[in-house]
Formats: sequence, structure tokens, C-alpha cells
Amino acid sequence: MAENRKGLKIAVVHYHLKRGGVTRVIESAKSVLQEGGNEVLVLSGEAPLADADQNDVRVVPGLNYRKTGNSVIAGSLAEALKKEAETHFGSLPDVWHFHNPTLAKNVLIPTVVKELAEEGARIVLQLHDFAEDGRPGNYTTQRSFFDSESSFESTLYPTAKQIHYATINQRDHDFLRKAGISRSNLHVIPNAITELGTEATPAGRPFSEGKKFAIYPTRGIRRKNIGELLLLALIYGDEIDFATSLSPENPEWKPVHDGWRSAVEELELPVCLGIADSGEYSFLDLLGWSDFVVTTSIGEGFGLAFLEPWTAGKSVVGRDLPEITRDFAENQLQLDRLYRRLDFPVAWLDKTELKEAAESMLRQSYLAYDTALPKNAVKQTLKAWVKKGRIDFGVLNESMQLQVLRKLKADPSLLESVSLPSMEMADEATISHHREIIRNAYSLESYGERLGKLYQKVLSGSVGKVSYLPTDKVLAQFLNPGRLNLLRN
Repeated sequence: MAENRKGLKIAVVHYHLKRGGVTRVIESAKSVLQEGGNEVLVLSGEAPLADADQNDVRVVPGLNYRKTGNSVIAGSLAEALKKEAETHFGSLPDVWHFHNPTLAKNVLIPTVVKELAEEGARIVLQLHDFAEDGRPGNYTTQRSFFDSESSFESTLYPTAKQIHYATINQRDHDFLRKAGISRSNLHVIPNAITELGTEATPAGRPFSEGKKFAIYPTRGIRRKNIGELLLLALIYGDEIDFATSLSPENPEWKPVHDGWRSAVEELELPVCLGIADSGEYSFLDLLGWSDFVVTTSIGEGFGLAFLEPWTAGKSVVGRDLPEITRDFAENQLQLDRLYRRLDFPVAWLDKTELKEAAESMLRQSYLAYDTALPKNAVKQTLKAWVKKGRIDFGVLNESMQLQVLRKLKADPSLLESVSLPSMEMADEATISHHREIIRNAYSLESYGERLGKLYQKVLSGSVGKVSYLPTDKVLAQFLNPGRLNLLRN
């Protein structure tokens, strides 16, 4: 943090400080920046939880979640933020740091950012999530805030010499670069990793005696691909018991999750969905009791689940997400026990049903974003799904996945036609190697150094006219027929 010893005044802006990924990022940044001699003010739409750090936090109610408003209200919010910052610092901040400003959790924020930028404020926009990435409701809500399409275009992604964008992975960086953000104003700031400590060991667990135990640390929402966990249990159930940590909280996902619970009973699989729901077992105990960690997710942002378990001495096994894990490979993390596809003969599925499902998913996805479906979109999607007559289990919806599971349960000899993934754990030397890499590459100190360099670059640049990034160019990066599947429509 040598670059930061001048003592910057940094205003961090977010909708809330509830427990979650973005709040952890804010708390990490605040801690390391203050240790580096900087002043940090967190502006939030609501007060932090009682057991959280209350220092240097100001509540601005206008920042809370909001689906409606107008430019006048946005202007008032911008003034309120400036007033709170001036009261705290004695002047306006050197840098404004907004988290997820384009996600439409509060439709006023893009206009607030644009107004501050037009006044010459130096701004960092850190994007953890995108409305363009499977969140059409957010996208539509933000679009409806503006009086015209041109206002939407000229506000959502403002660009200027004094505006810098930060992403949490290289994929999102590359998407924004292809959409038109200047390379000099675009940065990757991966999250810091906090080591997980647990005294529990596999030898002490109160279940799965005589078998291995694999924990999937997740809430069972659709993109976590729970059906594939059942497939792993069907393949390896004689040797391994599997469990997810939590059931979904959102009522929208409950029927799907309940369907998988019924499937576990029907197929007599050694899977416990939501093993920590009752509170009988803590997450750290479950992690310590596990022999390894498994993941079958088909979509992540930063990919914490690929990193955290190693800090607790646990291998990570399961589905690879190359868009995300390529960042880790650059730091010499060899996640070679992950599989990219779990294939079986596409002939097991009804060809017409598959094509119709793909077409329906594409039409719904593009219609949700009020965007024309590209020519040959169905062909592009099926080409990505099917390779040499074999289809990836992870692209299917729950109904089709259950068809395959029932087929395999009825005739186990058909497993010879499935690309069987390895459940082999890493040895102690590999685990220690990975733990050390994560300690160095994703430490709080490394995170602080990256932030310090980013802020200095923001401050050392000039101030220019505010322009905009065409929103359809960002949308096109995410809404791509080759990237979509039936669990994410």
C-alpha cells in the first residue's frame, strides 16, 4: 500500500450492508484501506446489522432498493451523497466508489453517477453482477426509468476519462472491453479470500461411517444444477454420500428444489439437500467433516467455491467453469480434477422436444430483453450443447435431467455410455500448494494493493466529457446463443 500513503478520501456507495458477497468486499476494502492511512466513508441505504462495524458508515435512505423515480429525485440523491461526504471528510471525496451501479437495484443510481461525473468527480464503478446476465427483470426495470431509449443508452454505462470500471473476473473485463470501454479505464479486482478455519475432521463426523462425504456449499437455486449432483450420487453412491448446505430462501425456487427432494427419495440416492437448514450442523463443521468439496454449478461470478475450500484443506471436485477458473490458472492453481462437460448420448432424448425446448428458451430470453432473436440462434445453441452426438447433462432443464436419471437407475449398464467424471481427491502436497497460492494471490494485502493502484490511476488521469457505452453492445456479450442453457433462462 505504499502508493496510498498520501491518505485518500474514499466514499464507498452501496444499497445496503446486509450479509453477502458485496458487503464482505466492502468490509475488506474498508479495513485494508484504512490500515494504509486512507479515510473511508461507507454510504448505505440502510444501517449495517447490529453485529457489524458501524464506524464510518452513514445511512442515506435514498440509496435503498428502488424501482421508480425520475431525474429530479436522482439529482436530490446526488446532492444528499455529496452533503454526507462533505460533512464527514470536510470536503468532497477524492474518489467515489460505487458497487453494482448498473444492476437496477435502485434505478436512480446511473443518473447519480452521470451527474457526479459531469461535475468532474473521479469515479470507480465496480460491477460484481450484471442485469444482462440472466436478470431481464432488472434490465427492464432500469430501462423503464428513462423517458426514452436514448436516455437509457446515454446513462446506464457512462464513459469519461475520470470514470473507471472494475470487474471481479477477466471474463467481465473482456466483455466490457469488447463492448467499447477503454483498456486504460478497465481493471480486474478479484475478491480477497478469507481463510476458513475448522477443527472438525472426517474422523469425527456423526454420519457417513464407512463412506466418503462430499459437501456442496450452496443454496439449491436452479443455476446450482442440483440434478447433476444427483447424477454424481447415482454414479458414486456406493462410495460417497453427498449433501448441499442450504435450501433456497426465495419462494420462487422452492418448488424446483422440492422436486429434487422427491427425486432423491424416488431414486434412493445418498443425497441430503439442505443439510444445514435445521441449524443442527454448522457450515464449518460440515466442511471439516467432509472428505472433499463438490460443485456442479453452471454459472458463477467470482467463483469463491473454487478457492475457499483449499484454505480449509479440502479438494474441490466437480464441474469446471472455464470463463471463471481461467483467472485462477493464471495464478498457477491447477484445478485439473474438474470436468467441463458430463456427456451422454443425445439419442436418449427426444430430438423434437430438445429442439423445441432450446427454441422456447431462446425466444423467452431475447423477448425478456426486448431484443430480436438472431438468425440461426437455435442452431448455434444446439451446436454448443451437442458434440459428436453427445450432449452435456448440465445444459438440460430439470425435466430432461430427471428423464436421464430414471433411465440410468432402471438400467445401470447404461453408465458405460456416460462420461464418468473423476471424484479423486488431491493429495496433501497439492492442497498445501494451492492453499499457499491463495494466501498470496488473494490475500487482503494483495487486494489493498490492487485498489491502491486503481485509485492512483483514477486520480492521476485527466477529466473529460461524459459519453456513453451502447447498452446493446454490453447485452450482446451476455445474451449469446452459445452461452445460454435451459437452467438459466
